[in-house]
Amino acid sequence: YVLSHESAVVVVSDLDGGRKVMSLRRGHCGLRRDIPQAEGIASDDRDTLWIVSEPNLFYRFTRMAAS
Repeated sequence: YVLSHESAVVVVSDLDGGRKVMSLRRGHCGLRRDIPQAEGIASDDRDTLWIVSEPNLFYRFTRMAAS
């Protein structure tokens, strides 16, 4: 994962060189507001993505099952 608060995106790379871009702006990924100044990122063994931003806000993103 690469986090850019300037561009408001997370870039997810895989071992085959593929990339996906995840916008941190309102209207994307279920966000009602832009994520302000994203500063930290982590993931767990369940593919949950955690982002922390100023002022002490935490965001959790989970993968949705394909239907």
